Amino acid sequence: MVRQFASKMAEAAAEKPILDVACGSGRNAIFLSQFGCRIICIDKNLTELRKRATSEMQTSSAKKQLLELLQLDLLLEEWPFAEGSVGGIVNTHFFLPTLFPLFESSLSPGGYLIFESVPGCGGNYLELPPAGYVRSLLDWGFELELYQERKVGPVGRDAVTTLSVARRKASSYEAEHQT
Repeated sequence: MVRQFASKMAEAAAEKPILDVACGSGRNAIFLSQFGCRIICIDKNLTELRKRATSEMQTSSAKKQLLELLQLDLLLEEWPFAEGSVGGIVNTHFFLPTLFPLFESSLSPGGYLIFESVPGCGGNYLELPPAGYVRSLLDWGFELELYQERKVGPVGRDAVTTLSVARRKASSYEAEHQT
């Protein structure tokens, strides 16, 4: 999904950084850096990303400079991004519902949020939300450009994988005062 929406996300970011939340080895961040975007890679353990970035980007110091690494335990530490300070957010395979209001606040109007839940293999369904839950987290502040749910887990279990691409709405004040 990041590949499909990368150019739109980069354009909408308008020189503001894009966050790769729970970035892991940084595959999304490294890809987005090809569009000239400054990417802030957030994870509690950045070891794999440091290895990958060094090996994949050693020939391009310009691309390497586009990646900013931020070691942050999203479960325990405070969200450090101010209102409207980021141009895009990618969050794949890490679901923490309390982050969604922070995403909305930090994302500048028109910026994109790409969210993909963990896949529904093995026992992952135990950490997946019920149908419609992620949509409810996005309803107020976002316009959905893509939203897909797929039921997973045993019969009778209400768990879904979710893939969404959402664009931050302008606040009601901004919408009323646009020229």
